[in-house]
Amino acid sequence: MNTTNTADALTFTVPLSFEAHSLAQMYSKLQDRPNKAKRVYLNTLAIYAVDHYFRCMGFATNWEGSDSRKPILQKFLDIADLNVRGVGKFECRPILPGADKLEVPCEAWDERVGYVAVQLTQSLKEATIIGFVPQIEENQGIIPLNQLRAFDEFPEYLMKVKNEGITVKVPQLVNLYEWLNNKFETHWQSVEEFFSTQTYSIAFRNRGIISEQINPNDTSSLKQFIGTLYANQRNTNSTQTTYPTHLEPVTALSQLIESTTDEETRWKAIELLWKIKPEHPSAATRRVTDLGMRLAGYPVALMVAILPKHDGKRGVLLRVYPMGNQAYLPQNLKLIGLDENGQTLLEVQARGQDNYIQFRFNADPKDKFSVQVSLGEASVTEHFIV
Repeated sequence: MNTTNTADALTFTVPLSFEAHSLAQMYSKLQDRPNKAKRVYLNTLAIYAVDHYFRCMGFATNWEGSDSRKPILQKFLDIADLNVRGVGKFECRPILPGADKLEVPCEAWDERVGYVAVQLTQSLKEATIIGFVPQIEENQGIIPLNQLRAFDEFPEYLMKVKNEGITVKVPQLVNLYEWLNNKFETHWQSVEEFFSTQTYSIAFRNRGIISEQINPNDTSSLKQFIGTLYANQRNTNSTQTTYPTHLEPVTALSQLIESTTDEETRWKAIELLWKIKPEHPSAATRRVTDLGMRLAGYPVALMVAILPKHDGKRGVLLRVYPMGNQAYLPQNLKLIGLDENGQTLLEVQARGQDNYIQFRFNADPKDKFSVQVSLGEASVTEHFIV
């Protein structure tokens, strides 16, 4: 360890020992992509240096209990956090030679009491803590190095956090229960609002599990298709397996949604109801948000729908669409569902010509989960409560 006081600023340099590289190599080998393995390796070296600093200063750390030591989270999130007992969670970001900015991915914008910039040498033999920022402003995860607070202010900041505490920004939860009461967060729009305010491909309206050839104005065709939904129910306790011919299509769909225990049939009926009467009470409540500006500029949209069920659970549908002039999602784009503890619930990946990817699940009231959409090293995470 070496503390250097130059004419410009005070810094703290840590030799990166065999122990540091062994740990970095162990976690990087768990990654299935070379660029992800490199990121985990560098993150681990940065955390090692900051952990060493805190221990030298007499602080107790809990790196083992930090998210950055959990392989399942390393796989999906670009995080480099370090828990410091009695102080809080710090994000330790590596900076390579020649870089002129500190970059903090959006998944590390919350629940931190500080962000520490760690300059690595070309040989990766040393790491130097050069500065920090207390907080990251929304949508401002890139900070020029000349705008960092000087490292010599860090000890005073630590004591202030320890003695007085600071307000830590926690992830904003999208409350799906409130959606059922027609209360929505501002960045989640109805399909109609989405298209009236954005320039997006009209093909979005027709993408889904219902054939584009169904004409909502052709009653005869609608009844025929709804009849197949009734007849093709699987493992259902419903006593109604044929189309009730005395009912109009909307009423017949509503009855099927309420009665069937076949999840595939229910969601097909819901999607058809969206096409012919989207605001009907039996149709699942859905909203759309634009992820393009937060996903490396690639034009994609995330749709979420929620449906109350008779057993008290709630059905949730998550779907990602290509937007703009794109006919298909980029290959290898991932849609990942994580539980409250960060464990993977479901994961789907776009192939060569997918015009959407999706998954569905059932949840209990008050359950929390997260949805991550990732493309290469870029990712966006939204947090929900049912």
